[in-house]
Amino acid sequence: MCCGIKKCYRVERLYKDIDVFDSENHQKTAEMLSRRSEEICKSCVLYTNNAINGRTKKLDKILTSKATGIPIMLLLVGMLFWITAVGANYPSEWLSTFFTFVKTKLYVLFEYMRVPDFFTGLIIDGVYTTLTRVISVMLPPMAIFFPLFSLIEDSGYLPRIAFNLDKFFAKCGTHGKQSLTMAMGIGCNACGVTGCRIIESPQERLIAVLTNNLMPCNGRLPTLIALIMMFFLPAEYWDWKLL
Repeated sequence: MCCGIKKCYRVERLYKDIDVFDSENHQKTAEMLSRRSEEICKSCVLYTNNAINGRTKKLDKILTSKATGIPIMLLLVGMLFWITAVGANYPSEWLSTFFTFVKTKLYVLFEYMRVPDFFTGLIIDGVYTTLTRVISVMLPPMAIFFPLFSLIEDSGYLPRIAFNLDKFFAKCGTHGKQSLTMAMGIGCNACGVTGCRIIESPQERLIAVLTNNLMPCNGRLPTLIALIMMFFLPAEYWDWKLL
């Protein structure tokens, strides 16, 4: 689709009554151009291996079906977050134990070297403790989430998610492609906002940019979890943890 200031000559020649920058009829225009693109593809592209194309169509019928598309999507995304949340607990605990062991040895070393208490507190209690806590909390979820998300992305399932959610996003005045940018925003919001350029409509792109910032990325997620534990968990939980 033409995305310049003026309409492309071919769009003007083939579709004289269509304004690709008309935000009100953008969905109808996109559907018409999509059907035209599919016709051109069928007349120009020749598949040498029809077996692979047939398997892809069978998968599309299952993954984009009204009955099974949404449940499979929710199950897959739920498994992704569950594996990330539960699986990150173990390496996070190992890293925390290791850094605590090193911290005790640093106290012994600083005491042996007769380092003043001011520098001991500054280096060990300040810099070292802050740095190691950030690493032990943030590194395991990122190390698990990004490879799994890359597998889903390379498998070609993300465009099918956008297809399944397009009707729901259209009711909110946005595009189904925003689901892709929101999924990217879970890993990193900067990449998610940058990825909003794939949305052709300026209005839908602006909405995607503004709302994509609300996605809890891997940097915000540990902070949100800490705030929830501090302010929303009952006092009995903390009494049990202290014991």
